[in-house]
Amino acid sequence: MTSRKTFNLFTISEARNVIFGIATLWIGLFHSDYMTLSRITDNQFFIDLFGSFRGMGNIGVDMFLFLSGIGLYFSYSKDSHVLSFWKKRLKRVLPTALLIGIFYFSFRYATGRYNSGLPHYLSRISFTYFFFKGERVFWFISVILALYIVFPIFYKLIERFRLWGMLGLVAVIVAGTFLVRAVAPGFYSIWEIALCRVPSFVIGIWAGKFVMEKKEINRNWLWFFLALAVGMTALLTSYSPIMKSLIPGYNKEIEPMYIFFYRYTGTILAITLVILLSWLCTTIRHKGRGNLLRNFFEFVGMYSMEYYMIYLNVNHYIERVYQTKPEHQFMLYFGSFVVSLALCVLVRKVCDFFMAYMQRKPKDLEELRAARKALKAERKQKKA
Repeated sequence: MTSRKTFNLFTISEARNVIFGIATLWIGLFHSDYMTLSRITDNQFFIDLFGSFRGMGNIGVDMFLFLSGIGLYFSYSKDSHVLSFWKKRLKRVLPTALLIGIFYFSFRYATGRYNSGLPHYLSRISFTYFFFKGERVFWFISVILALYIVFPIFYKLIERFRLWGMLGLVAVIVAGTFLVRAVAPGFYSIWEIALCRVPSFVIGIWAGKFVMEKKEINRNWLWFFLALAVGMTALLTSYSPIMKSLIPGYNKEIEPMYIFFYRYTGTILAITLVILLSWLCTTIRHKGRGNLLRNFFEFVGMYSMEYYMIYLNVNHYIERVYQTKPEHQFMLYFGSFVVSLALCVLVRKVCDFFMAYMQRKPKDLEELRAARKALKAERKQKKA
């Protein structure tokens, strides 16, 4: 039995898809630059509050990476065979990513948006182009595939040294980030969006053990996480004024060189939000309330990767076609959401069918061919 005075960390796993859904929609809102409340209200406080909430939506990426680290810990603990782990991860991500990527980049090349040749095309559809040129189309897919590759190393170091292993890895990653910043600022400016997010993933792997073992902590810690979330939110909303007061001549051009402050603050906020949201989801569920909303977020969370890849581009193209006006912003946003979610379901079904077909045993294929031949023969007889 769980005490009312304790919080079971396993609730993070139980609420995983719900939080995935929230994070995914938050990321989508972040990329919908046209969204504002100025059309609805003249109250500047609410306009600024919504703008700040939308502007922090990229923290959803850190939430996703933290939860991914926890989920991969579960998976690898059950089967620590490296090749088997990589095979399962790639089967989960690559078919869908390749289908969307091939369609998107082929369309861009066919319409003349890209004309950089076959090598660049192959690099784009293999999701390696980000590491060479820093193109941020589908950059998250490039990064998550790279993290899958290095995950077994991270896992073994953290399993052996626990807290010190996690802290050591984070220290090495942060030091490596600053080394790239000092030695190769050009590469830092294109890689920082990924490099500064890796600590979220590493901390998630470390937390995975406590979540899987259903570790309980005193509920008073939730107040600490709430205070931490409020503090980090205040820092993020004041990020630009703070940087301008600390760094003479700070502007948009040099912002990427100092954005690590924003990224690492976002990491802390993302982790606290995951904990608080998991507690909130579980509390609401136990009281028998909010099931419809919970199911909605959980449904979106099931298609989080597909939605990320599809929504950003659907929203972008619809916005270009209709040249968004203030009175159309909510129609555009919800229209993009509905279209993207429908495409997510369709893409998943196509990929599932393709994978099921590819995994059929030769015997099944022979039976299928025999059935087709029998059907053709039957049709010929009827015609005769």
